[in-house]
Amino acid sequence: MNTLSRLALTVAVGAFTVPALADVPSAADIAAHNALVASKRAQLADAMAQAKALRVVPAVAAGAKALGQNTYPGSPTPNPYRTYPPSCAAYPLPDAPSGPTDQIYSRQMPFWTRDPNGNPLSPEIVTVTIWRIACSSGGSVTPYNSTGNFYNSMTFLRVDRSSANDNHSDYYPTFPWLQTNQGGLAWGNQAANVRAASEPNTVEADGPYDAPIISSTTYVLENYNANPAFYHEYNDAFTLSINPGLGSADPGTQLFDIPAYNPGSASNPAYPDAFNPLPIDGYMSTSWYSPDHGGEGMTVQVYDNGPSDTGNRTFAAGWYASDATGRPFWLLAQGTVPVGATSVQTTAYYTNGGGFAGSAGNATVNTWGTVTFSFQDCNHMHFTYNGQTDAATAGPSGSGSRDWIRVANENGLGCE
Repeated sequence: MNTLSRLALTVAVGAFTVPALADVPSAADIAAHNALVASKRAQLADAMAQAKALRVVPAVAAGAKALGQNTYPGSPTPNPYRTYPPSCAAYPLPDAPSGPTDQIYSRQMPFWTRDPNGNPLSPEIVTVTIWRIACSSGGSVTPYNSTGNFYNSMTFLRVDRSSANDNHSDYYPTFPWLQTNQGGLAWGNQAANVRAASEPNTVEADGPYDAPIISSTTYVLENYNANPAFYHEYNDAFTLSINPGLGSADPGTQLFDIPAYNPGSASNPAYPDAFNPLPIDGYMSTSWYSPDHGGEGMTVQVYDNGPSDTGNRTFAAGWYASDATGRPFWLLAQGTVPVGATSVQTTAYYTNGGGFAGSAGNATVNTWGTVTFSFQDCNHMHFTYNGQTDAATAGPSGSGSRDWIRVANENGLGCE
């Protein structure tokens, strides 16, 4: 089903209790479920047209072909309706909840179930769990909550089948209809629909409603890429309606009341990762500068080591400094950082006797000392240093610590 299909739903949610289940859905339940699915598909064209009309697209010259003009695929750009910093997570999503136990919301509920031929079976009881993980709180210019603070999280919904049922494709539950009434939205309003994707940092990928759930799966709550009326802030408090579409006689819809994300404090953290340094990865690759020393900067690159060493990355930095006379002097640092590590110690080097633009030189590489890096958040780099050049070079030397600032992000998926 098309990724925008859930936008087409305008039917009422109905009751929010779960009565006793029949062994097999009744004829009325089957008819109600099929009507719900048919209603979505009948309204799909209208929903897509509305979403398309709300987007800004370049004008097409008269007489241009109707099929489009773009001959190149897109380049990564910020999704204006994203619900978490794009650097927060990548595929795969976690398959086990974490965080404070009182902020993990889990219960069992029946889902509509069928066989591969579409024949309805007895509803399967699955476990639905909702939780959050902490993301960087580095002062992004785009907060993900109405309070304007920069404590950001990512909200997951997981559907777990029992161990006896998991991975069975000869019978399976189907994905429910998700909505939220955040901001006073009425149940059934198109803008109340919630997009859920099994991969992060997507723009239109969806569950979607009524799709098979063969294996236990984690989804991240997202927004539809339509207009601000469809935008939900999952760091704020919200109620999530989960409607399995079991039929009018047994709606099975349940509500999950999720309070606002609260990471606690640095001295008493509910989510320690909100206050710990970030794992070092390619999102730290950019230019950094000293806010109180003009003309001094650093370029950082984090490289993958390749398939033979997937557990480590290479951290490299070029420190653009000066000696005591003001002469430009570069220090080059390099070290190995295990995937997931939050700090890296590098060895720094300097050169003597180099050439220029291919001219012959008699360069020597000399060890200067050590530099250790960490990143409290996406926008701030902390490093300590200790080193010196030989007496004849008389280059910069000393020890201490510095806190520098990111110059900019790159290509839409930068660190936030």
